[in-house]
Amino acid sequence: MKKIPLALACLLLMGGAVYSSYSRNTADFGYADGVEEAYVYDGEESDWAEKAAPRAPEILSQAPPLGSAGIFEIRDKFFIQQCNDIYLNPDKYMGRMVKLEGIYDEFKNEEKDRPERYVIRYGPGCCGNDGVAGFEFFYDGQALPKQDDWIEVTGTVDMITGDDGEEYLVLAKSDLKVMAERGREFVEN
Repeated sequence: MKKIPLALACLLLMGGAVYSSYSRNTADFGYADGVEEAYVYDGEESDWAEKAAPRAPEILSQAPPLGSAGIFEIRDKFFIQQCNDIYLNPDKYMGRMVKLEGIYDEFKNEEKDRPERYVIRYGPGCCGNDGVAGFEFFYDGQALPKQDDWIEVTGTVDMITGDDGEEYLVLAKSDLKVMAERGREFVEN
């Protein structure tokens, strides 16, 4: 009988230690006690609120950083989030050069009488690993890759109007390279 209260007391002490460690670590990253918003007192930010305010919203509101050639590169880490950011905020990216690697996928659209070309990676979906992330791209080059080749695409973010009257985001004026070495086909974030 004495073991149950002792076990509960140990759990409470361990929980307190974990919370204390968590709140200390989150404060190191610009968050106060793990809260991700600035503290407001009587409708005005206090002078300590600036130190406690998160840094992430400032970073997210800025345009994405460009590489050395003025190109926004989508890499393995945060691949899905960066693709989603372009789809959700097309005005921020319109006309900018984007470079990414992935699997070449082609779909013959008989209604449009042209092939649709995609650079994709697989990710989590509704039924396991059946999701895809990436972009349709336009390429006028002579040599086309084979289905499932690993490619690097560099193109300009643009919107096109489909036959249904809807606007679609694509990478226009794209350059394409077939890569000898494959990257990560499945990305989680």
